Amino acid sequence: MRIAVTGGGPAGLAFAAFARLAGPPDEVTVWERRRAEDTYGFGVILPPAALDTLRRADPRAADALAPHLAEFDAITVHRHGRSLTTPAPHLGAVSRRTLLRILRQRCAELGVRLHQGDPAPGTAALTARFDLVVAADGARSATRAALAGEFGTTTERIAPDYIWLGAERAFGGLSFVVADSPRGPAVAHAYPYGPDRSTVLVEAAHRPDTRELDRLFAEPLAGARLLKNRSRWSRFLQVRNRTWSSGNVVLLGDAAHTAHYSIGSGTRLALDDAHALVTALRSEPSLGAALAAYEAARRPAVEHTQRIGLASAAWFAGLADSGDGGGASGMPPERFLVDLLTRGGRISMRDLAADATGAVPAGTVVSSR
Repeated sequence: MRIAVTGGGPAGLAFAAFARLAGPPDEVTVWERRRAEDTYGFGVILPPAALDTLRRADPRAADALAPHLAEFDAITVHRHGRSLTTPAPHLGAVSRRTLLRILRQRCAELGVRLHQGDPAPGTAALTARFDLVVAADGARSATRAALAGEFGTTTERIAPDYIWLGAERAFGGLSFVVADSPRGPAVAHAYPYGPDRSTVLVEAAHRPDTRELDRLFAEPLAGARLLKNRSRWSRFLQVRNRTWSSGNVVLLGDAAHTAHYSIGSGTRLALDDAHALVTALRSEPSLGAALAAYEAARRPAVEHTQRIGLASAAWFAGLADSGDGGGASGMPPERFLVDLLTRGGRISMRDLAADATGAVPAGTVVSSR
């Protein structure tokens, strides 16, 4: 089978490597419009379930990635000059650059044809030349847009406003920092991804500049600088599709679905999608059957994660938009910590535990297609 992949992010690269490994090896070509040195972002959450998926599909890639993981098992809330910490499910994070470098290296070793810094040909040309076209080109997928009516794509911008930054220090674990200002609160989601680096994702309705954020978070930053890398204020783009395939084109990762970043599941969803699609292609008798089996296997877990992601986004939006912290300003710190963990009762611990492993809680109702 001749396979074209549009997009050289974690989803596209992982799929390409997995497909070459699953055998008999397909001819796989990946196009990524950005150069390797233009990679944006900082660290990404990589829970144990995501590393397990990678290990099942490509043990060598998992072994290469494991030494670079920053691991943590606590959640800390910094608010009103106080810090409270509670145990949490075991998590890990890794530099996005490192993850992509390792996946690119595996693709090269496995004979994937990678066009880095080269936009993919048009969708019509790809569908005519290749047996399968895998659209892994992100939430704003050009491949998907060319067939938007076929996929039934819907998108929605979700509050709160956010900016993706880094910091020159390693936080002790997953940390939430609430800082008050005359123009409203700013909330930082921070976690380490290296010995001296953390991701710091900030939400604030008034979109403060980096200098103001340095002042607001001076205490938890402890003298460290905030870092920018193509960082800009925006709102999260929620992507849904009525179907994930059309003819010989299939959607993968963020091109098929997005889940709010406050759940920390984006990379796990991408790797799980890649593994499920390769599994379906190897086990089903026809391409149509394989694409249907892939979607049937993945949609329940994806919709569960999207549901709790929306609930989480709503809670953080209320916190960021309200000058009194969404009515939480007078709440005792211990109660506020519980309120944050459950997003004001919108998310159960059962939901969080299931999402960490990519499972769907028993009895969960997902939409039918």
